[in-house]
Amino acid sequence: MRISKISKVAILATAAVVAIAPSAVAYDLTSAGATSVSSFLEKCKTNYQADTKDTLSHAGGGSSAGKTAINSGTKDMAFSDSANTAAPAGVFHIPAAVWPIGIAYNLNNSSNKQLQLSVGTLAKIFSGDITMWNDPAIVADAQRVRSIPIYDVKNGKTVLDANGSPVVKSYRTLTVPFTMPAKPITVIYRAGGSGTSNNFVAALTGLAPSVWTKPVSDNFATSNPTDISKKAGSFQAATGSDGVAALAARTKYSITYVETGFISANPALKAAVVINNAGKTVSPDVTGAQAQFAASDLNEATGLVAWNYKTTSPAAYPFTAATYAMVKSNYGKADQAAAVKRQVEYMAFDCSTKVTTEGMIPIAKTSDLGKAILKLTAKIG
Repeated sequence: MRISKISKVAILATAAVVAIAPSAVAYDLTSAGATSVSSFLEKCKTNYQADTKDTLSHAGGGSSAGKTAINSGTKDMAFSDSANTAAPAGVFHIPAAVWPIGIAYNLNNSSNKQLQLSVGTLAKIFSGDITMWNDPAIVADAQRVRSIPIYDVKNGKTVLDANGSPVVKSYRTLTVPFTMPAKPITVIYRAGGSGTSNNFVAALTGLAPSVWTKPVSDNFATSNPTDISKKAGSFQAATGSDGVAALAARTKYSITYVETGFISANPALKAAVVINNAGKTVSPDVTGAQAQFAASDLNEATGLVAWNYKTTSPAAYPFTAATYAMVKSNYGKADQAAAVKRQVEYMAFDCSTKVTTEGMIPIAKTSDLGKAILKLTAKIG
């Protein structure tokens, strides 16, 4: 990962300020926005309250709702998986979580094997160009020899290179016989404004620009190069990450994009493995997300990640996203500002190690991302 517009001296100075002091008096924070982190925050709340004495009530509602809440001042803070382009002065972003977007599919439990799909085939499935599960492109992907990275591990931890990318030690080749059903595909997508949709569409646009030709936005339907309103039987919408996963779980022969925690929580769903730009088979997991993030750029002035969809890093999982905490530089109350700072730092550094079922990459305070987060939280006042 490269951090742009950041002073190494400032980073070193900030890195020394890493302690999260517990509050003397509990502060009850409120937030709204990205449902991608709803389960993550819920599973971390007991530890968060015990360690900081604060609480956080996250209303969810999606990234667009989070932007509205922080911009209008109805919540103490908010979360979004995409940039808040209409943010008023004083509202800024902090990348508090990085995670993979899983490609979840429901083949009616017809196979316990993990389906492999290329980025080009996925672009055509989600645009409606491929409509059947036994399409030749899907069949070819499923039966293609898999080249799976094997990572260097020491003392139980994956070794990272200087850029923070997992070190690939070798590759394992695997052929998986796969018979695809002659069934039509139902694409499940997020209704309304969604940061998950924004990141997924941005990846498809970057990976397959000849297929995904429309501007990226938070709305899957309007960003789709196909008028999906004319394909009501093939495309179905649901609200929130939990709603998308639930609809896909009960819709036979469907496919969707959603956070991996929601896939593992639904037995009817499986997560596909993806053939990346390097021709390697990668999984929607912490390792793949770390590699994609390491190949991308973080602008410390804005707190936003510019994803490098052209990377040929062999470990990179291309459908990777960040959740931004949207906070203020001037809350007007010192105790409120301190509580918001504690929450963001605890979410980034502690929740990511305590909650390991939601696919969030662990963030160390001494890493480049950790140092950048500390520099950004220092601006909360």
